[in-house]
Amino acid sequence: MKRKGKLFVVPFLMAFMLVAVGCEDKYVAKGHKAYSRYCAPCHGDTGNGSGYNAKNMDPVPRDLTDGDEDYMAKLSNDEIFEVLQLGGYGVDLSGGMPVWGKVFSEEELWSLVAYVRTLHPNEENEIVFTKPDSKEALFNTKRVRYPMVREKKFDELLESLAPDEEAFDEQVAVGEEIYAEVGCNACHRVNGEGGTLGPNLSAAGFMLQPQFIFRWIMNPQSFVPKTRMPNLDLNEADALAISLYVSTLKEASLQNEVLQEEGDAEDGDTEAGGV
Repeated sequence: MKRKGKLFVVPFLMAFMLVAVGCEDKYVAKGHKAYSRYCAPCHGDTGNGSGYNAKNMDPVPRDLTDGDEDYMAKLSNDEIFEVLQLGGYGVDLSGGMPVWGKVFSEEELWSLVAYVRTLHPNEENEIVFTKPDSKEALFNTKRVRYPMVREKKFDELLESLAPDEEAFDEQVAVGEEIYAEVGCNACHRVNGEGGTLGPNLSAAGFMLQPQFIFRWIMNPQSFVPKTRMPNLDLNEADALAISLYVSTLKEASLQNEVLQEEGDAEDGDTEAGGV
């Protein structure tokens, strides 16, 4: 993955030793903070793949410590950055790995790479964030901001892609496939299957309008800036299909269970943002 600026390097071993004794530099610390909120629920606090949501995922989250195999150590810094930026689906890996390139700034992503590198021995160079003898940043520090999607956009797409019942049903079937492909089931449970990081969607059709679901999927951060729900970088047609699929989830027997789970999530801060 090409990026602006030249990457200057220093030996990795020094950085690894500093973290080992609890002396994280500010960029590694920034990555650690982001990891704890957005990554630990699946990869675990120590990176060994044992987060509380891991048991619900197939395939299971990667062990970032290389406890069983030397996988992470073989990856370059650029390759780890690319996975974070594009998500698993974007690099032909598991869709359960979210897309973070539309949420974090370039510097934040590299901070995450820098922290992940402290979780396993490796021979890669430490990531340097400023130009030599300068405090000038090498990476973009600003997050990309996307405008809130208008409800009118949903209406236009619905009229175009699902003008009748047959077309609507086709869109729902497509949406169910995309829902699985991009890893929605890693965080959301439907009829007893899926993750518990985000809200249970088994009865979402009772509680949410498809217009809102579409707008949320397209840009969750426009509603809740610090939500753990990633911006999946979907095109409008795919987002519409998922929205229509989720709007059909109306398992009446699970409605009270879903409401109880959402109440528990509010008490324990276990939300993924989610719809």
